[in-house]
Amino acid sequence: MLIVILLACGTSTQERRLIAPEQAPTLDHRSGWLKVHMRNGDLYVLSQWRTDSISGSVTGNGQHLDHNRVVQSDGPQRLTMDSVALFETNVLHKSGGIAAMTVLTGISAAVTVVCLADTKACFGSCPTFYVSDGTRPVLQAEGFSGSIAPALEARDIDALYRARPRSRTLDVEMKNEALETHVIRYARILAVPRPSQGRVLATQDGRFLAADRLTAPSVCRAAEGDCLGDVAAFDERERTSSADSTDLATREIIDLEFPNRAAHPGLVIASRQSLLTTYLLYQTFAYLGTRATEALARLQPGRARPPGMLAALGGIEVMVDSAGQWITVGTDFEVGPLATDVRVVRLPSPPAPLSHSGSGRTRIRLRLTKGNWRLDYLALADLDREVTPIRLDPFEVLRGGSPDTAARRLLTDTTQALVTLPGDAFTLRYRLPENAERYELFLESRGYYLEWMREEWLKEENPERSAMALRDPAGALRMLAPEYKKLEPGMDDAFWRSRYAKP
Repeated sequence: MLIVILLACGTSTQERRLIAPEQAPTLDHRSGWLKVHMRNGDLYVLSQWRTDSISGSVTGNGQHLDHNRVVQSDGPQRLTMDSVALFETNVLHKSGGIAAMTVLTGISAAVTVVCLADTKACFGSCPTFYVSDGTRPVLQAEGFSGSIAPALEARDIDALYRARPRSRTLDVEMKNEALETHVIRYARILAVPRPSQGRVLATQDGRFLAADRLTAPSVCRAAEGDCLGDVAAFDERERTSSADSTDLATREIIDLEFPNRAAHPGLVIASRQSLLTTYLLYQTFAYLGTRATEALARLQPGRARPPGMLAALGGIEVMVDSAGQWITVGTDFEVGPLATDVRVVRLPSPPAPLSHSGSGRTRIRLRLTKGNWRLDYLALADLDREVTPIRLDPFEVLRGGSPDTAARRLLTDTTQALVTLPGDAFTLRYRLPENAERYELFLESRGYYLEWMREEWLKEENPERSAMALRDPAGALRMLAPEYKKLEPGMDDAFWRSRYAKP
């Protein structure tokens, strides 16, 4: 992982500069070290460094780390300027206070202030994907949000539920909008024939089911009372709640009633997470401090699990009534606070014990962690059959409006990966089947990402609390509840204002 220094201590401040390769002559040589971010995702940390604009080279002593931040070599280093994505230096300045700190980078002053004020609410997630809804590009997917380390590399499927292609050419904008390194194995479009009067829905395990009819609930009740207006349509009006002030794992109940029954029922859930999981992830990193990289490196592929507190929060449990008792028949779980995803949980088919009341009505109960989920849309689907998608790789990849053949090659060869840094943006162009409007579209991505550690987090390094976060997540969620409740009201505003790159 990368340490990003961005703070004032006592009467001193650190000026952090991120410089493009073509601006190498402006680098401040008062910096004792130079971080060189390479186009392939590697990193060099150099001391006694110098740049030579005539030969187009950078030399110095230090470490070469690959995109997993594993040391490849340590000693004299020489690299060519044309392989560099970004230079980073820090220079110490004397100052009367934090107001004198400047950050001469692509990050705006407003973003800097936001992140310093609330470092657990700085924007972060994973690759973001924008697709047109017919009028404008809309954030419709975030790839592999739970893959915070190489060992957690995973495949992710996101419904492009609002995509409205106007031709057979579909443009998808893929961006790195956070202080992160993204390692993207592939980003494909899955095109599935859509029923004439219905939609195609993805399940938690990555299957696709045609649905001939989707019915909104007639009743939605939660602790606050009637919640029907929040979940009756996919309209960005979300049902939300606040976290518990004494235990962040406290559950809540939502009762739903639908005006009909279905022969092969499924519950459609359009949701995203709140910033509770973001806070807990960043707090875990803060407690690990200088040991965070080591802890992530110890994770073993295939056996790795997310930090314990995130797992303890759980997903959205879907329950039906069986002989007077509510039983769980499925759980929906999708990591990420950015884009609302749409999935379906299959329910028992009649005459199995799917609860109903009155004449043909259906009742369902949801159990979920308070303050952790934002529900945009809930519906009862009548599922028809499993369908097979057509997988499409991008036929062209653009960067800055120009073709990037190297990026396309990396995204279409699964033995390799495209590595992106903050501010990187690509247009992925796909060729859809004929009559594109008749297809349901999904984004299939695979990869992982690395958070850049903030210097402010290192001040909170605490071996006892990091052990508690990983080994006693229930206790940690109780311990952290009061602190999170102080931050909760302003976290959304701080989070969205701190994006590294604006859409």
